[in-house]
Formats: sequence, structure tokens, C-alpha cells
Amino acid sequence: MSTGLDSDALLALRRLRRHLTWWRLLAVAGFALAIFVSIRDGGVLPYDDHVARVPIEGIIVEDREFLSMLDALADDPQVKAVIADVSSPGGTFTGGEAVYAALRRISENKPVVTVMRGIATSGAYMAAIGTDRIFAGHGTITGSVGVIMQSADVTGLMDMIGVKPEIMKSGALKATPNPMESLSPSAREQLQTVIDALHLRFMEMVAARRGMSVDEVRRRTGDGRIMTGDAALDAGLVDAIGDINSARLWLSTERNVSEDLPLLDWAPDDPLAWWRERASSVASVIFGKSLLPERLRLDGIQALWHPSMSGEP
Repeated sequence: MSTGLDSDALLALRRLRRHLTWWRLLAVAGFALAIFVSIRDGGVLPYDDHVARVPIEGIIVEDREFLSMLDALADDPQVKAVIADVSSPGGTFTGGEAVYAALRRISENKPVVTVMRGIATSGAYMAAIGTDRIFAGHGTITGSVGVIMQSADVTGLMDMIGVKPEIMKSGALKATPNPMESLSPSAREQLQTVIDALHLRFMEMVAARRGMSVDEVRRRTGDGRIMTGDAALDAGLVDAIGDINSARLWLSTERNVSEDLPLLDWAPDDPLAWWRERASSVASVIFGKSLLPERLRLDGIQALWHPSMSGEP
């Protein structure tokens, strides 16, 4: 039966079919590879022996996925050591404390090292002292051992626009601070008591991990000051000036973790990461360079340092 096609057309059709077959095979192979990598990255299939690098970046909060990943690192026999790659101004007190505790759990099974980059202050420094050794750069901004609670008093503005809030509560210190009412002396005293207690807890953590007394910590950094990596080394807050290579060398010489092991990045799966990044970009256009988009995630007591924005255009 004739197809109605001449020999040249038939030849061209066969070539097209062969090309389509190859493309289909390549697509299937690529899909299979993507599934394999996804499963491997998700922890279903183990890596070979390696050193894990974990980023601790941005505002630190109690992130369940991140904390679960840290616990998985502690239990993974292929992870021979962990390097915490820190670049953060801190975050909530409970967030920093949770990361600190998770890093301490890892250190029970394998060595953990911190490498500080541009900034590692407040809650980020709290997390870092959970590791066995801390490296900082000469220009790293660190320290800021302290806590903060912020609010605003908008009662003057409310008076200007003729609005008077009516507040009913079960006790004089309930729901303070509240922007809708001025802070009373008793409320201020009570809140300062909470701040002082958590500040003491922070200093006790530093003292225990850095081999100092609480009085020494208070004298060296208890006023919440920031400092460079060099100053932090002099104050005993870090162990050495160095980078990721310094950390690998220390792991090799002091903990017998070979420098030949591959360094693999670990991060929790985040299917919303792309959308979150887009939302952050839009917010940065609207709000400028402030920390407002990230600070909206924060409440309660913060162990966070950031420079004043008043000098920015």
C-alpha cells in the first residue's frame, strides 16, 4: 500500500523519529537523575564519608526543619565532622539557644567547628559557642552578648489624631509592653528583670563554654558591645583567626578528620524558598534596606544586633 510519500520524505520522517527517540531517552535519563539526586539530598540515600558544611544565616528563629537537619547530622555515620558557616546578626533568644543545643548534641558524636564570616553577633554567637572551636576573620563583627525587647509608645500620636484606646486587662502588668499605653514604672521594672535574667543566662553560657567566670564575661563584653575578630580573640570569645581552610586543617591535626574528605553543603529542604526570596525582594523595594521584613517574624526577647538605620539615605 502506498503511503503517498516519496523516498526523500520517508527518509526525513525516519530521521525525525530517530531524533525524537534520542530526545525521549535523554529526557527520561535526566528525570531519573533528578529523582536520584532529590532522594540522595533528602537523606534517603547516604553520601560517602564527608565533612558537612551547614549555613547559619540571616535571622535565627526556631526553625523545626533546620533543627531536625542538625539532629540528622548527629546520627549520620557518613558525616565525620560538621562546620557551621555563620553569617547572622542573631535573632530570637530561643532560636539561638535551640541551635546552640543542637550543635552541642552533634559534638557528642563528632567534632563541630564554627567559621564566622562577615557577622556573627548575639544569637549567632550564642549558637557558635555550641561548637568545639571558633574561627573568625580579622574583620568579622561578633560579640554583642546581650538581649533586647523593643516596643513603641504611640499614645502621643493617638492624642494628636483624637483616638483614645480603651484597655481592659486582668492585671496591671498584663500585655506589657503595649504601644497603646505608656509604660508604667512597675512594668518597666518587671520587664527589666526578665531582660536581666536572660542576659545572665547568656553570660553563663559564654562563661561555661569559653572557660571564664561570669564576672569575666561581664567585664569583657557584658555591656553588649560588638567587636572585630581580632578583639574577640583578645577577649577570649573566639579561638583563632581563620577561614574554612583553617577549620579543615584543625579537624585534620586535632581530630583526625582527613582533609581529603569532600566538603558537602547541607541545608533543609524548603519548597517555599523561591517564593520567600521573591517576597523578600519585593519587600526590600517597598521598605528599603531595613530589617523590617525579617523582623516581622520576631517577637518576645531578641538576641539580635543590627546597626542603626538612621544614617542611611
